Amino acid sequence: MTEHTFFRKTRQKLHLTQAAMADMLGISRTAYLKLENGETRIITESVLKFCEVTGTPLVELVCEIFPELSGGDLREDADMQEALRALRSEYEDRLERKDKEIENLRELAGALQHTVSVQEQMIGMLQRQSAKND
Repeated sequence: MTEHTFFRKTRQKLHLTQAAMADMLGISRTAYLKLENGETRIITESVLKFCEVTGTPLVELVCEIFPELSGGDLREDADMQEALRALRSEYEDRLERKDKEIENLRELAGALQHTVSVQEQMIGMLQRQSAKND
């Protein structure tokens, strides 16, 4: 299967228009049309963006376009990519949770600073009152 056939079939499978796919890839519809019609070879950044947008593993795309490379090593790499994708997702989830924790701690620190400020004002008032009474 040629790359342009693979792109078209994948886009159609996702029920996307050429304009929508072009927009998702960050290229003009005309540029995408040329890719899909085989008039232009896709460049690396577009390949990676295509895989990201369509959820297509890069190894699957490469195996479809270059069947002679479809040996077991590439399929094993696909499994490794999936494991890495899962690991990255877990890492991003943890980062998001940590960001929320940091935000909560900042809010708590702000509240504590306010409490300390109020207490210092009260101490000052009590000290002044005590000085007047002496």
